[in-house]
Amino acid sequence: MPSQPQSDATAQSGHDTSADAAPSPAAKPVVGSALTIVLMATIALAMKGLLAKFVYATGMTVDGLLLLRFMIAMPFFWLGVYLFGKSRPGERKMKPVDIGWGALYGGLFFAAALFDFTAVSLIDVTVSRIVLFTFPAVVMILEVIHKRRLPPVRQVICFVITYVGLMLVLAPDGVGAVSDDLWVGAAWAFGSALTYALYLYFGQRMITVIGSMHFAALINTMAGICMIIYQLIMQRPLNLNVDGVLWTAAISMFCTVIPFFLLYEGIRRIGATQASLISLSGPAMTFFAAWMFLGEVLTIEQFFGFVVVTLGVASLKNKVTLSGLGRLLARPFASGGKP
Repeated sequence: MPSQPQSDATAQSGHDTSADAAPSPAAKPVVGSALTIVLMATIALAMKGLLAKFVYATGMTVDGLLLLRFMIAMPFFWLGVYLFGKSRPGERKMKPVDIGWGALYGGLFFAAALFDFTAVSLIDVTVSRIVLFTFPAVVMILEVIHKRRLPPVRQVICFVITYVGLMLVLAPDGVGAVSDDLWVGAAWAFGSALTYALYLYFGQRMITVIGSMHFAALINTMAGICMIIYQLIMQRPLNLNVDGVLWTAAISMFCTVIPFFLLYEGIRRIGATQASLISLSGPAMTFFAAWMFLGEVLTIEQFFGFVVVTLGVASLKNKVTLSGLGRLLARPFASGGKP
């Protein structure tokens, strides 16, 4: 496969220059609006696992949900490109080399989606979200490996804190008390975190080359093709039904098409590393929604683990203080929502 297309030096170091460097006063409104965009996407994506539970309650399978989700979302992604992608800054027509890299990243995204929805079918939404939430830590590890440099001591401490919290969530009463189903479900969720981190970290450069809208349409199309091939090989039951189709349509539009356009646009502006940090609010939103609509609850030990994971991930790029966490979440609103 030919080498991945790259933009200028700024694009090649996307998250380094845009996420880590101090923005100039003129750039603050752009950064603020980008963080708002990513936060809105995070809210929508946080509802995905919750709605999936309603789909499974109708009898539809994971394969049925995924296949239908990609098929419904695919034309709307390309409609968005046709209506809005031609005149947007940074958007360009795709070349053959883009198709090749899109197939690779689309395959990673398909794997992440398959692992994620399988995890949700096996364990509570809240627990699966907390495990998946470790993907920013994986993104940081990939950054260390990719740049061939040892991480700062503070980041090592944050990794340890994050996964100690994760073990508190999975095994509050000790490892021996964890059921096999929970371990299996958690393994699927972590597999999703790993593949999603790979796709997000390495795919961000392609966003700067072809634009966020073209990238979203291309990746989801390739993931949909992967799903079709997977289904033809596995030939598993889909169990399609009217109620399940309606819930899946909601997932496709409100938890896929709209948030993906928002997320990729945010990544185009501020990079994957910074964008992944905003996702720290996702598990909290999912926890609240799962408690309200599904009756899921965490034990005191699990809730403490949830807090530890959240602070650990937040501290990967920010010093370990609650005030720092508050400033991060407040940044999207600092510019008064100006575009």
